[in-house]
Amino acid sequence: MKSLLKSAALAAAIALVPAAANAQAAAAPAAAINTGVAVANLEAAIANSAAYKAAITQIQTTYKAQITAFQTRQTALQNEMTPLRTEIETLQKNPATPRATLEAKIAAFQTKGQNAQNELQRLTMPFARPEAYVKEQIGAKVEQALKAAMSAKKIGIVLAPEAVVAVQGASDITLDVVTQLNALVPSASITPPANWQPGQADQAAAAPAGR
Repeated sequence: MKSLLKSAALAAAIALVPAAANAQAAAAPAAAINTGVAVANLEAAIANSAAYKAAITQIQTTYKAQITAFQTRQTALQNEMTPLRTEIETLQKNPATPRATLEAKIAAFQTKGQNAQNELQRLTMPFARPEAYVKEQIGAKVEQALKAAMSAKKIGIVLAPEAVVAVQGASDITLDVVTQLNALVPSASITPPANWQPGQADQAAAAPAGR
């Protein structure tokens, strides 16, 4: 199931301690300044948190019929698409294939593929929505968990794994973030409010004050 959390909120390339904390550090003894560099995979931290794992188990039990229906239909659609793809590949290899024929086959294949994708997306909604709600609840505490892990390990800069080419002496604090998340979010509900939509919390946080 795809994550519906915004990557900017979960896996920022560089996470710096707040300006206020930096100001305090500037006035503190040199030994107290956090100067370490580390990496952290925040999406992995959420997925490995106790609350997320427990919620996913609950979702798999509660929505077992819907998940099975999705998997069955997904397999059927893949079986329908495979011979069509093979036919197109065969036509492409044949120099005698009329261009109009090939283009028509490709267009039909793309249309069928898009329809299949739309159908599968509808089938995932019953269990994808609860999962997105679970991730949003845990994701709301990721920044707090990251800052706590950074303080505990005396880390001043955290990089996302994909942003690192080579950093000598860097450590991975993903598991430390998991530990902090487990303390901050012991459990998560799999029942979204009736009017809840994925990303709603992010939109509310980004809205100008007073609106």
